[in-house]
Amino acid sequence: MYLIDGYNLLHVLKPHRRAAVDDLARLQMLAMLSEFSRRKSSAVICFFDGTSGQAAPSEFNRPGVRVIFCGPDNQSADTAICRYVEDAREPHKLVVVSNDREVRGVCRREGAKLLKSDDFAHMLTPPKPQVSAREAESTKEPMKREHFSGIEREMLDEIGDIDDFEREVLDE
Repeated sequence: MYLIDGYNLLHVLKPHRRAAVDDLARLQMLAMLSEFSRRKSSAVICFFDGTSGQAAPSEFNRPGVRVIFCGPDNQSADTAICRYVEDAREPHKLVVVSNDREVRGVCRREGAKLLKSDDFAHMLTPPKPQVSAREAESTKEPMKREHFSGIEREMLDEIGDIDDFEREVLDE
């Protein structure tokens, strides 16, 4: 199982972002962690400082990835990771991903394996790029009469095909 210091990894993946990190950046990273979990057949727990903001915390969970928000007053992600490792029955089966020196020191003493966020970032596959509306439009099949029903079908029956309509009405 991999324990991820969420914002630590996110800042490695998005080094040019401002201090504030948006939900989209978190979701993209979580998609990459989900793909990593699938490839490695290993569960991932991603710890974030603070709260999930406007969204429900469960909205961030992805297949193979559990997200834990440590709350505004409860504890930091660093503390939560250290406690998780300290409480683990078999800490040697855990891989902690963090650049934080204190986290790495505690987890090393407990017997967990360590990976720097910088090294782990190279193991992730970038998420598939989103297709723009224009690209999606260009790859779609042209609409055919059978795709329509109800009122749209009646209108097409009345005016005919749009190409015929444009030639007859608009070109006059």
